[in-house]
Amino acid sequence: MSCRTCLVLVALALTALTSAEDATGHSPELTELPDERGLPDTPGPYKEAPSDADAEKPAHAMPAWRSKVPNATQGSLGSLVSLKAWQDYQFCNVHKTGFFCDGTTRIRCCKLEDGYAKCGSTANSGTCAAEKPDLSKLKSLGFYKTRQASSFCQRQLHVGTYCYKHRYVYCCNYGAGVVECQPQHQSGRWCMDVFI
Repeated sequence: MSCRTCLVLVALALTALTSAEDATGHSPELTELPDERGLPDTPGPYKEAPSDADAEKPAHAMPAWRSKVPNATQGSLGSLVSLKAWQDYQFCNVHKTGFFCDGTTRIRCCKLEDGYAKCGSTANSGTCAAEKPDLSKLKSLGFYKTRQASSFCQRQLHVGTYCYKHRYVYCCNYGAGVVECQPQHQSGRWCMDVFI
């Protein structure tokens, strides 16, 4: 197959993704956004991950869970970030594997070789809020309507903000699957080698 044929096939695939319609003839809608706060989510592979069936019934975060987070040691990541960012980063070490609601944010926790980490997070999750979010309002939360095919997001299969190749990758659910999306205003956060 020639490179020209490859380019045509890629262009057709991207066009199909951005103009895809469901069985009713409507374009898929934005249904879930990643949580942009704090440090990025950790991409796999994971030693243990929660069942996707549990995503619809996440447990509540432990009361006063922040008090269970050990202090950061001198020279560790925790000594380089704010106390709140360090505590948020340790959320899954306190809660272990599963889906949890921390306010209106649904956090997916996975087991790694050396502890637990946030492996996906959904801001304003309908499964964590008292009421289901108005999907028409999600479009106004600052993410571009355009999205692109991303093998990284397709491998993750979960909404979240991840560090990949020294840049932030935002994976959103547009009803037809998890695709890469971009916030209208990039934050000044950074990706460190430790997260890759």
